[in-house]
Amino acid sequence: MRFKGLTTLGRTSAATPKSYRPRHVYLTLLVPLFALLFSKNAAAEPSTLGQTGLINMPSARIEEEGTLRFGLSTFDPYARLWSSITLLPRLELSGRYTEIDGVRGFEDNDDFGDFKDKAFDAKLLLLHESRYLPAFTIGTQDFTGTQLFSANFIALSKQFGDFDVTLGYGDERIDGGFGGVRYRPSWNKKLGFVVEYDANDYENDFRAAESGADEREGGPTYAFEYKSRWFGTQLSLQSDVVGANIYASIPLTVREFVPNINEPAPYTKVTSRPTTSEWRRNIGYPLDLVRALQRQGYKNVQLSLNGSTLEANLTHSRISLMSRAVGRAARTIFLLGPRDIESIRITYTVNDLPVLTYTFKDTYLLQYYFDGLVSQQRLAESVEIVYSSPEHVDQSVNDTVVVLDNLEVDDRKIRTLIGEEGHIILVRRQDAFLSGFELIPFNLRFFFNDPSGAFRFDTFSLAKYSKHLGRGFFFNTSLRLTLFEDVSDVTQPSNSLLPHVRSDVALYKQGDDLRLDTLLFNQYFYPRRRVYARLSAGYYEEMFGGFGGQILYLPRRGNWAIDLSVDSLKQRDPDDSFEFIDYSVVTVLGAFHYRFPALGLTTTARAGRFLADDDGIRFELKRRFRSGVEVGAWYTVTNGDDITSPGSPDDPYRDKGIFLSVPLSTLLTKDTQARSNLALSPWTRDVGQMVISPGDLYETLERPLMLGSDEHDPLTDLEK
Repeated sequence: MRFKGLTTLGRTSAATPKSYRPRHVYLTLLVPLFALLFSKNAAAEPSTLGQTGLINMPSARIEEEGTLRFGLSTFDPYARLWSSITLLPRLELSGRYTEIDGVRGFEDNDDFGDFKDKAFDAKLLLLHESRYLPAFTIGTQDFTGTQLFSANFIALSKQFGDFDVTLGYGDERIDGGFGGVRYRPSWNKKLGFVVEYDANDYENDFRAAESGADEREGGPTYAFEYKSRWFGTQLSLQSDVVGANIYASIPLTVREFVPNINEPAPYTKVTSRPTTSEWRRNIGYPLDLVRALQRQGYKNVQLSLNGSTLEANLTHSRISLMSRAVGRAARTIFLLGPRDIESIRITYTVNDLPVLTYTFKDTYLLQYYFDGLVSQQRLAESVEIVYSSPEHVDQSVNDTVVVLDNLEVDDRKIRTLIGEEGHIILVRRQDAFLSGFELIPFNLRFFFNDPSGAFRFDTFSLAKYSKHLGRGFFFNTSLRLTLFEDVSDVTQPSNSLLPHVRSDVALYKQGDDLRLDTLLFNQYFYPRRRVYARLSAGYYEEMFGGFGGQILYLPRRGNWAIDLSVDSLKQRDPDDSFEFIDYSVVTVLGAFHYRFPALGLTTTARAGRFLADDDGIRFELKRRFRSGVEVGAWYTVTNGDDITSPGSPDDPYRDKGIFLSVPLSTLLTKDTQARSNLALSPWTRDVGQMVISPGDLYETLERPLMLGSDEHDPLTDLEK
């Protein structure tokens, strides 16, 4: 039996002399109590678990909103890879991947190595620190999954000069009272000194006798810290055990981590401008305008002159912000269009779907704006931004002045891009209508925590070809060449009682190295204002093919949207890219999306039938920060009870995971629409699975759309 905190000061054990541990409890907890008698911004540093805290104990602090941290800590017998994020102003979430030294993961599998465990923590700030009152939080650790290290706690923290004092109480693994002090001297805020009382019940940790955790006494722990702007480290000592914690901190509220210093400048060349009559008589004028737009990367450019309004339908495949793309186009149209036009109307499209229509009603005011003589607020009074009308778009297409099919511009040449769009090397050719090919010589994917091996990798080359066949009609295909991988080494057969819609993924790596990855025909429709639709047929992804469609509805005003996806699917043959096996299913998923624009928060509920013919509902939560980084999680409940470990008949496994999506424009010196995506979830599970959509409409249109509900005004980033 071991010491259990403030409520059991009289308890002793043979390994803990009466005269030793109680005295240290008093001494350690008296330090913060003493500091309370003496009265700068409090430091919010991570503990070895990743939660904001002291050393091994939590505090009442949370990092600033939008702060994402990645770290690596070790404190024998535990090594942890962790991450935390302040998702909302008062909510901090963290996750960790723990390896327990000396404890085998599987008795019959040496490849897996030591035991590894995933855990998720949460902390809620109930009371901000004030002049007289401390910050107050409640929190939980390892609240889902195996819950091997679960704990609940409350904590108080108060700043007194250079001292930040914490007192708290916990149950389960945190066994009783804890506390500590962090000292950050005014003369050097990069340095810190920490003393805490560690109340973790190491003796009763999972397989503590094997790992040696039962030898950990907890109690007094000391640490030295160093922190720069985005980097921090901590070196700690508890009895004769040395610990370390190193991490990087990323502020997601920063617009750009790397300035876009190589972003091409907007069009500024001043030429002699024709009248509308001259424009109509001489095709050279609209040709010059289309050339200028296409040289800047605009695609599917269509021009029409209706009375005194010059209209353009266009899109941009690189610029990430629709308003920036529209602003640059408006400047070019103003400088090369007729000098006597009274307004400019630009409809921005995605996959030939009209998104928003910007009407600049006063071209003189627009010129003053580009010259820096009026503010954006003043310009906004003369700009109308609405959902595009299908009837208006049809009329614009019919009245098109010019569309250039064979114009030789830079984007039609084969280009080799080094270190752009997240790829080491990217070879691309793309014409003015989004047809072309891409060759990505090297791609890398990681897989974690399969029973046959804790870490798996897959490297491959990918060749993509796309053809714009007609209005809203696209053909896309890709070939995949495996380079090096060890996913196929997963030899442990799945014992899932559900159809093996994902758990046999290793079989798809054991066939031919060169495989047809996708082959798709997509037809996009815009039948009514704010109603979008898609029909798809072909090989959707590595494991499934078929046909289906989706319809999306957006309200005229409001923060919500609904969509319905129906797909008739067959499972592809692992040994033949063109063949199928016997399993087939019709998935039907209706989704309701609701946004909280002030927070950049999107909630989604999807209900219906999933890939394994199981029925249920999937909940999703996503936060988009000013940098464009998106962080989210999902949790699925279906009637397809998965009893494979860690599931059981009484507590079946539920599909869940977390994800991170990073816009590469924040990391590169040039704007791009490319994103890097990371998801952490079990990859050999069958319950609650969805087919990879051939073109999810809400995902495609969410960022540029949601007029009146997006956290960014559609005019905010209009390029000058």
